[in-house]
Formats: sequence, structure tokens, C-alpha cells
Amino acid sequence: MIDQMNHTIPTANIQPQRQFTWAWLIPIFAVVLAGYLAFHSYSRRGQSIAIQLERGFGLTVGDHVRYRGIQVGTVTELELINEPVSVLVTANLMPEFRHLAKAGSRFWVVRPQVGVTGVAGLDTIVGPRYLAMVPGDGLPQLHFMGQSEPPAVESVDPDDLEIILHTLQRGGLRPGAPVLYRQVPIGTVLSVGLAGDSSAVEARLTIEKAYVELIRPETRFWTSGGFEAQLGLRGFSLQLDSVETLLSGGVSLATPNGAQDVVRNGHRFPLHSKPEEEWLAWEPLLPIGSSLLPPGSPLPNPLRAVLGWEQGRWITSEKSRRGWILQTEKGLLGPADLLTVTKKADENTAFLEVLGRRITLTQKPAWSANGLVLLEVELSDRHWPRWRERTADKIEDCLAVADPTASPFPLMAMRLKAGKGRWEIDPIISLDESWHGACVLSRDDGRLVGMIVYENDRPHVALLPAASVRTGFAPINP
Repeated sequence: MIDQMNHTIPTANIQPQRQFTWAWLIPIFAVVLAGYLAFHSYSRRGQSIAIQLERGFGLTVGDHVRYRGIQVGTVTELELINEPVSVLVTANLMPEFRHLAKAGSRFWVVRPQVGVTGVAGLDTIVGPRYLAMVPGDGLPQLHFMGQSEPPAVESVDPDDLEIILHTLQRGGLRPGAPVLYRQVPIGTVLSVGLAGDSSAVEARLTIEKAYVELIRPETRFWTSGGFEAQLGLRGFSLQLDSVETLLSGGVSLATPNGAQDVVRNGHRFPLHSKPEEEWLAWEPLLPIGSSLLPPGSPLPNPLRAVLGWEQGRWITSEKSRRGWILQTEKGLLGPADLLTVTKKADENTAFLEVLGRRITLTQKPAWSANGLVLLEVELSDRHWPRWRERTADKIEDCLAVADPTASPFPLMAMRLKAGKGRWEIDPIISLDESWHGACVLSRDDGRLVGMIVYENDRPHVALLPAASVRTGFAPINP
């Protein structure tokens, strides 16, 4: 008994068991949430920029910063500075427009202005002023020098042509004045000032890329905007270009027949005070294009056509259809319902009126496919060349051209849907029957790929068929 009591009684070694607890996730989640909120707040804070202006012109805190009429930021602070005396404007660009703050960006205050060149800033007569901008193409920048006056041209396309005119007297020439060809604006006067050695007055002009082909080394320029009055036995006569050029001045030009190649940027021309009679008689055939096509790409010259016929056996009625057709090297190209008649029509009465002429439709088309036909008929000596036509193998951005005196209509690829021999046009695009037969050019290379066909109250692009279908119409590279 005593020996048993002498033995040591064992003791238990108790250790706490580690168990996972969800409580640790709370601080981790809080840290992650705080980081996300901080990043979100930083990314949505926009971009603060500073613009130094000579004068504020009534600009206030809260006024908009706009680009192409869209608000891209807000004026947050105005401050007067002494060296030099000017106004420092702090603005905050919206997060999605942070990229607009680049070197070369221009800023100016839009306010009501009345001058000889017209009236500007009418929307600020009732509403507040705002800060307009045109972004540059340089590196990101946060500090800018603003302009007191809006630029003569908000933006210049890289493919536009810049030339220099020099003259002994400025006359009525001023920035913003139009450059005219046959009284049609094709460019703008960017700046006017003394030459570096003060020996003459120099004017810098920009010519839109669609009209670059009109400017050749032999081109003559003269100031427009004056008027000529004559008093004789037959009475009093007054001759002027336009009211716009009379008030603001302008530059007119003429190019002779057989002129050389187009000039390059920086080419210098003398500016004459008035034109010679010979210049006004020049009628060169020079291709012009569109700003939406590659440089040097001409526009087609569709012809307005009217198809007429009589229909009915006992009681006849006159029917007609209107649209556009194109004179190509192989003949007249157009929608099938403009160059052929239906089976119900009396073929002996069918006629086509084009260029003031009426021709009978007795011959069969050279080919017919995809709703287009080609008649081997020549009505105009202005042919659309074969090498400017091709078959489109995929949907692409295009340009619809109908009335040569009207603006072309852009057709974006995203609004087109491929079909059999055609592209369906999104109903959101509004093209009425006046576009029936309009030429469709690829914006990639300026070549003709099809025509607009208005069918069942909806337009679609009828594509040119493959070269194997168009007999003797194989693609040619220039």
C-alpha cells in the first residue's frame, strides 16, 4: 500500500486546439474594399489642367469645357496672376476625356462675337460662356496657353495642303477668309502677316485634301471681295463675287489646261490684285475627291436618269422610275429596274432620258447580276475607269455618292450586313428613294464596289459581280 502511494501520479498536458475562424476575414475584406474604393475614386477623379488666358471674357466657375459641342470638363477655379497680367483657369476633365490633354491642344473662350466674317457664339447670348478646346497630338501635358480668338480652322487634316501667298499689300485679306474655286469654298486663309524680312505680306492657306488636285504650279491666285462698278449709256452695273467675300475678303484661284503635277506643302505663289480675262476662261478637267476618301481619289459623276414606259393592253397607263446611272468605259451601269423594263411593259414604248436625250431600250444588257445591269451605250465622254472598279470580298466602310453637287453619305461597316450579292443597310440609316442608283465607293482605296438599290421601300448595296460575270471586265491595276 505504501509502495503504491510512493508512485507519482501522472498529470495531463493540456494544449489549446487551433481552429479556423471567419473573424479574420473581416479585416482582410475591409482592407481590400478600402483599396478598391481608393482606386475607384482615383480613376474617377478626372484630370486637372491649367490654362492661362489673356482675358477671362466672363468665364465663371462651373462653366463647361467643350470639344465638338460635347462637355468634356468643368471650370473649377479662376485666379488673377501678375507675371504677366492674365487669368489662370483651372479645369477638370472628365475621366473618359483625360487623354485630350496633350501638347498642342488649343483653348479659347466662346462668347458672342459680331464681325465682318459673320456672327459666332450665339448660344452664349442666353446661356453661359464656355471654354472650347481642340486636342493636340503630342505627349500628355497639364499646362496650356489659351487663345484670345477662336482659330480660323479648328483642325487641319494631315492630308490637307498648306501653301504660301505673297503680295505687296494686305488689302482686305484676313484669317478665316475663304479660298474659292469657281466661287466654291475649297480652303481657308489661316494667317496673314509680314514676311520675316518685312519685304512683303504673306498669307498661309490650307486647301482641303479633297481639292488638292486643283492646285498646280501654274495655278493663279487673286484677291476677291472687291466690286467693280460701271456707269455708261446703258445704265449702272455692279459686279461682285459674293457678300461674304465683300465683307471678309477672300482668295480665288484658277488652273489652266494641261497643268503639271500637284504641288507640295509650302509651295509659294504670288497673289494678284485681280484676274486676267484668260484665267477666267480656263476649264481644266481635274479630278476632285472627298475628305472621306484617300488623297487623290476622284468622285464619280452619276447621271440622273428617268425610265418611262406604257403599260396595259386595253387601258394603257404611263409609268416611270427615276434614279442614278454611271457612264463607265464599257457602258451604262445602273440598277436593273432603271435600265430594263418589266414584262408587263410595252417594250416598244420604253425609253430612257439621260442628259437631255431620249434613247429606246431595245438591246439586251451586256451582263446582269445582283440587281445591276450594264448596257453597252455611251452617252458621256466622262468615263469611270475600269481600274477603279472591283469586287468586294468582305464588308468595309464605304461612301455613297449620288447628286454630284451634294455631300456624299458615309456607310459604316458596322451598319452593313452581308447577304447574297448584296449588303443589307441597317434601318437606322435614313436613305430615301433619291439615293436609288447611287455609287458606293470603298473608303479604303476609293474604288467602286456597288450601287444603292431601293427595293421594297428599303435600300441595300448591290455589289458588283465577279470579273468572270462581267465579260471583258477584268480588274486592271493602274
